[in-house]
Amino acid sequence: MPHDHHFDPQQLAQMEEFRRSIFPPEEALQHFIVRSDMVIADIGCGPGFYTVEAARMLPAGTVYAIDKQEDMIDWTQRRAREASLTNVTTILASAESIPLPSESLDAILMANVLHDVPEQVHILREVQRLLKPGGVYFLIEWDKIATDFGPPLEIRFRPSDLRDTLLEHHFNPVRQIPAPQPWFQVLAIKPALQ
Repeated sequence: MPHDHHFDPQQLAQMEEFRRSIFPPEEALQHFIVRSDMVIADIGCGPGFYTVEAARMLPAGTVYAIDKQEDMIDWTQRRAREASLTNVTTILASAESIPLPSESLDAILMANVLHDVPEQVHILREVQRLLKPGGVYFLIEWDKIATDFGPPLEIRFRPSDLRDTLLEHHFNPVRQIPAPQPWFQVLAIKPALQ
């Protein structure tokens, strides 16, 4: 069951400072941003925590920041402007139906999003559609362990369950990458030939 993510703007800075102290965004991004000209999407971008850092790492590339909540798109646009980043394009859209051409993305990031999606199969199909052959699907998710913060335990993934789901949806290889608890990271590849 999804839970709601409407952030209180006054608490946002404090929450992000805490998150950055535990798990800075560049620690995740370095695993799949391998060229400065990549075209990537941050699906469920929220207030731009990963988007802005990715745009800094991609001076010759493009970052599509996609979210279904207008307030999150507004936050991301503001942060990109404040950082003088011109390579961020925001898109107000649901993750199940993104208005971008098929096979147009080198990589897709979904950070702390997939557990919130009721129809995950639709998202996985859309990710497959958007990625170029050999493209990277990079996920950061909450491990299914009890914590005092984060989403409810019942909607979190076990790393092995997420890996199996990705393999079932034709991502291969699928590799888990260590992350600070309570998160885990998964790098999945859309095969070059399908």
